[in-house]
Amino acid sequence: MGQGSNNDSIKIMIEEMNNIPKEDDGTLAFLNIPRDENSRSFNCDETTQSKLVNTTFWVVDFIEEVPTRFSKSKGTKGQTLVKIKMTKDALESDAKKFFTGSTDILYVLKKIKELNKFPRKVTLRSNGNRYYFE
Repeated sequence: MGQGSNNDSIKIMIEEMNNIPKEDDGTLAFLNIPRDENSRSFNCDETTQSKLVNTTFWVVDFIEEVPTRFSKSKGTKGQTLVKIKMTKDALESDAKKFFTGSTDILYVLKKIKELNKFPRKVTLRSNGNRYYFE
């Protein structure tokens, strides 16, 4: 066996380890197209913040000013859409999202983003109609 075939075997092993197809298999994954930061959404199940009160979870990401029927009735630009996982290592398919109009939660989310510290473990609390993270 010559040196060339040994190098080819190593290359194939590395490609398999990295899960990179060596030729175009027709899938979108092969194209490795980056996410459009101007058009964001979360493709996961939706829950409500009231169902999450007194629950600890990991905040993964958020989108500001998402138009909803609630924001339109209040005359605001939109609500904050928050993406969460129940455990830090949970699969993307297990992620959930919820809408909030809480300025307290939005303030904390912006600070976490500013510090580049996502994901972050929080507990959702409420006091009457006021929702906040601890």
